[in-house]
Amino acid sequence: MTQELNRRRLMQIAAAATVLPAGFAHAADPLKVGVLVPMTGATAGDGARLLKAHELAAKQINEAGGIAGLGGAKIELMVADTQSKPEVGRSEAERLISRAGASVLLGAWASAVTIPSMQVAERYRTPFIVTSAVTDSITEQKLQFVFRVSPKGSWAAKDVIEFIGFLRQKGQKIDKVALAYEDGPFGQTVSKGYKAGLPEKGIAIVAEETFRTGSPDLSTQAAKLKASGADLVLIVCYVDDESVLLRALAAQQYKPMVLGYGGGHVHPTLLKLGPLVEGAFGIVEWMEDVKKPASETFVKTYKEAYGEAPLSNAAQAYASTWAAALAADAARSREPLAIRDALRKLKLSSGPASLLPNDALAFDENGQNIVGNVMSQVIDGNFVTVWPEAVASKPVKFLK
Repeated sequence: MTQELNRRRLMQIAAAATVLPAGFAHAADPLKVGVLVPMTGATAGDGARLLKAHELAAKQINEAGGIAGLGGAKIELMVADTQSKPEVGRSEAERLISRAGASVLLGAWASAVTIPSMQVAERYRTPFIVTSAVTDSITEQKLQFVFRVSPKGSWAAKDVIEFIGFLRQKGQKIDKVALAYEDGPFGQTVSKGYKAGLPEKGIAIVAEETFRTGSPDLSTQAAKLKASGADLVLIVCYVDDESVLLRALAAQQYKPMVLGYGGGHVHPTLLKLGPLVEGAFGIVEWMEDVKKPASETFVKTYKEAYGEAPLSNAAQAYASTWAAALAADAARSREPLAIRDALRKLKLSSGPASLLPNDALAFDENGQNIVGNVMSQVIDGNFVTVWPEAVASKPVKFLK
């Protein structure tokens, strides 16, 4: 049964909580939610946006009267900076659970940081809702307390291959593809899917270049990509690395068709590159022009609150915060085990948590939300959804 926070019900129960007998005083205690985000380090550029979305969801829940199933209790976000480091993510996850008393954890952006953090949560039997990390193994280890709102990285390969077929039908020559990806779990997972799926469709992979996140110079990789003569370069990395790589490709006077993976390729930072990024594609879990009521409402309120457009990782952070609150509401408990059990039963087909591009936010037996991707393109200096055509804001634009 779908569990939704109803504003009127929240307000009624919150008001009633003020006159409950003394024995129920604990109802006012907040639901402590640990939030792991990179506020410093190599992936800090995304941390601030993630946190804004978590805070927006918490603010909306609290202003609507709190969590009905907990007598109107508020959400208290306990934020920890992972510093973009796996070891810090691990230690902060342990601190939030063992010392700060978190009932559930959310986070932690990069797969390399998320994996050790969620392993701590599993050991402490505390639910961990993964916001954006895409490494397949996250939900393939039969873990009992790990859930993920974002898709698996390997799922992108299927969508990319289908999109390449779409481009070919439109007359585009795409016979040779090159891969360029960061050498961590994120890049390895997505590229593994590409390497398995592309050859099966008769698409040759003619180059494969890797690099470490935060590399200041990718000119060597750019030169090798140019030498490959690839018609299309598939990029898998974070936004700062992508900016470095695109500048390096331009320095080589190499302008292939580019398709980047994830929120890093629909990041405002890339638009500052102007002509270097015009026409580039990005496969991403969500776009602000996705045609769903919950998505449209989220975009409007996020822009009003922060004066900027949200990215896919913000949408996922927002959905995860609502999922945690709704699970606690359904469980009528702050106990981690009860919240875990409620997360397994959630099916959110409407309301704020339903903003992602699937019929309903729901977790399968492995804790995985079954959700797909959309394709964006930079057209006239803006990111727009161009595929699937059923949800596209504009048609694909081919550069001359």
